[in-house]
Amino acid sequence: MKTLNFHVCLRIQLQRLRRGFLLGAAFCAGLAMAQQDPQNGADAEQSPVRPQISDSASLQLIRNYLTVTGGREKHDRLNHVVATGTLTEAGKSKNFELIETQDGKRHLTLSWRHLGRDYEELTVFDGSSTWKQKLKPKLGNPTSFSGQDSVHFANQRWLLQPFVLPAVASFALKYQGNGRVAGRTCHVVVGFGKKNVRSWFYFDQEKFLLLRWGGLGDFAGVSEYKDYRALAFKKVEGTLLPSAIDLIVDDKAYGRIDFDSIVANPGYDNGLFAKPIDRTPVLRQRRVESL
Repeated sequence: MKTLNFHVCLRIQLQRLRRGFLLGAAFCAGLAMAQQDPQNGADAEQSPVRPQISDSASLQLIRNYLTVTGGREKHDRLNHVVATGTLTEAGKSKNFELIETQDGKRHLTLSWRHLGRDYEELTVFDGSSTWKQKLKPKLGNPTSFSGQDSVHFANQRWLLQPFVLPAVASFALKYQGNGRVAGRTCHVVVGFGKKNVRSWFYFDQEKFLLLRWGGLGDFAGVSEYKDYRALAFKKVEGTLLPSAIDLIVDDKAYGRIDFDSIVANPGYDNGLFAKPIDRTPVLRQRRVESL
């Protein structure tokens, strides 16, 4: 009986959300910018202009998404998550531990074994810059991480999307029209974030879940749209989050993320995001005074 009541209430809630959204979407659909390929998020604008404010259809979609995935209050209380699992790319699997914070910081540890040796490396976005460090088999010095893949890592998240404060304050959202994800029709929203970095979000038209998201990255040395596609969801402290994700390029899966655990708001050392001091000795030449 409880299960029946839950599904009945959810269906009524979704019907109300759809009615509330249709007016805004219908108005904005005529103004939405055309897409070359709604599957991968590419748009036809050569020099996209950041809107001054987010449009009403995009904001309504965000409200709908927050409602059906637990409610805005629960999202607001989700300050950070710590997750573990497996990242598989090109048939090779690596274990990961991920920290994502609501203000946009990310800390990813990858570990794997190859030819009898243990490997481990960090990729970290501290809120302003991105850096890497090899931990095993030999501790290396931290190095700055730049280029399009660095931008992708800093802006495209696995779990915590920029839909609540403080991250959402840096975004202007623009409703783009319709797209499809795995055969399901979606509303597409483009978000202009810090430094005008764009992210695309695909919301299912029936349930308002976020099915796909991503932005420009680097793939085999070429700038490509690298997306994430949600395959399954689980509740974490009352908030629905992805539990399995496909890695997508050119609308084809090239890898997968499987979460073993996702923990909300555990204690952690904030110093993990600080780039360590480079211990490489610097040789200095002593100027010889002429006689």
